[in-house]
Amino acid sequence: MRREFPYIQAHPLIEVILAGPKKKIKLLAMIDSGADYSLFDLRIGEKIGIEIGRGEKVILEGIGGEPLIGYLHLVPIQVEKKTFNCKIVFAKTEVALVGRDNFFLPFLITFNEKSQKFLIEENF
Repeated sequence: MRREFPYIQAHPLIEVILAGPKKKIKLLAMIDSGADYSLFDLRIGEKIGIEIGRGEKVILEGIGGEPLIGYLHLVPIQVEKKTFNCKIVFAKTEVALVGRDNFFLPFLITFNEKSQKFLIEENF
């Protein structure tokens, strides 16, 4: 897979599908090379059937914000036709983002700010 995507509303957003024990959900997530973990609202995790509190408790520190308490889970995620297990923190947040800790492993991701596009290709 090698695909170029345009930025959406000036952000590198990509469509992902999260799969849980109960159902799958499709949503847009920001690709964030500055984030250690992928982060989604706990309501998303609950919708797909994850028992949020059973995950490993983590405390995230963002830029200029209060510490955020979340729970780490390994969740199947699909990008285009590639599905893999991704470490995702579910917390009370308004953001949906995919971060470096293991979302970036199966891909080479290149940002082109000038053209407002990003390129994703499989990292064999």
